[in-house]
Amino acid sequence: MTLTSPDAGIQRLSYSWLLTARREDLAHFRRLASLAMREWGQPQRVTEVVLHGVTELLSNVARHVGDPRCTLELSLLGNAVQVSVSDRSSELPKITLPDWTAEEGRGLWLLREMADGLGYALTEDGKQVWVRVGTDVPGV
Repeated sequence: MTLTSPDAGIQRLSYSWLLTARREDLAHFRRLASLAMREWGQPQRVTEVVLHGVTELLSNVARHVGDPRCTLELSLLGNAVQVSVSDRSSELPKITLPDWTAEEGRGLWLLREMADGLGYALTEDGKQVWVRVGTDVPGV
């Protein structure tokens, strides 16, 4: 899908999927994200962070949200790729210094360290969590 921002004249490329977040489907959505990164000509370092974002954000929905139905969106706008997941829970994510001996609990912290931006916002139906990765390749 291609959208053009009327105010800035910037072309925005995006893909969006309505899905039920399940751990067994993560590889499928990572493949779709990888194909989008290849189509958009993104370098390996951007692709790696985007794939980590897809995995972490969808895993968190599967693990922490009672209703795992969500929307995954990949967007290329200007010089950034954004991964966002919208779900039906109003509970905001908690990013804390991880316990390095624990088997889980460090994903969002690590993602925040790798990416150029990580954020969240309440929405009418729940929340949206996003990660933004700067690129060297401007939007096509």
